[in-house]
Amino acid sequence: MNKSTSVKDTVLAFVDRINAHDITGILNLLDDNYRFIDSAGDTFRGRAFMRDTWSAHFAQYPDYHILVHRALEDNGAVALFGVSSGTLNHGGELWEENHWEVPAAFLGTAANGKMLMWQVFSDTVMLSDLALAAERR
Repeated sequence: MNKSTSVKDTVLAFVDRINAHDITGILNLLDDNYRFIDSAGDTFRGRAFMRDTWSAHFAQYPDYHILVHRALEDNGAVALFGVSSGTLNHGGELWEENHWEVPAAFLGTAANGKMLMWQVFSDTVMLSDLALAAERR
């Protein structure tokens, strides 16, 4: 991405790299001061942390995908509204009963073709319950 890339283009490219499970592509889009804010409001920084987190996430949910229904840009930020989905990996198998799909919103900021911040707004209680149920099987 070059310096003239719009914030919206950068954020959508970031989602594209997430959907491709392209960890190198994700990391290449991160600004040196990038921060990730999860749905609990906790903030994380650092490329090594993000590499490890995305690797673990894609291993846990090998078909993870973000479907964007709407993208709104305002004051250097892009809000995305849609659905996140995936299937919990259970010993290398993807069982239908472990598939989930939840409404999700994301807020991304970017500058000069690099992501500055990515914040997730999603109900993760169902995902925690699914993981606990899978452990009991």
